Amino acid sequence: MSVSGEVSLEVVRGELVAAVQYAAAAGLEVDASSLAETQLKFYVKFENPNAERFCAEFDCREYPLHPPLVEFVNEARTERGTPRLYPQGFHPTPCICMRYNRKAYSEKGGPHSDWRLLDWRLPTGTGVAIDTLALIISDLHSKIFQSTGRMG
Repeated sequence: MSVSGEVSLEVVRGELVAAVQYAAAAGLEVDASSLAETQLKFYVKFENPNAERFCAEFDCREYPLHPPLVEFVNEARTERGTPRLYPQGFHPTPCICMRYNRKAYSEKGGPHSDWRLLDWRLPTGTGVAIDTLALIISDLHSKIFQSTGRMG
């Protein structure tokens, strides 16, 4: 089963309304200017308490069937996934080790063989489900705001 680019784009655009509202209220920058059916990516810039900036790329292919692939990239978007691009406190793979990140699943090279991609919207432990782009951005914002440096 797969999701067409057209369907993913429609869902992402719909969810981005609330995500952009949250980001604006939180002082985050969202760049969805290149979002298209064949380019299902957008970017969010975060800051930690030390004013260090982190840019996350949200690759939304196959969304909402599968979670986005969320990866930290440099400002120019030419480098991705290296430890120095990650805030402290994330999985040392490096990886945002959450159900809402496609990279966390072993079938995508991540550390979790105990999770199934189709279950990504389920809550973990005693938590709540983080199942929309706005909630994902909010959760990342919270984690980055607790960070005091870079991973590498």
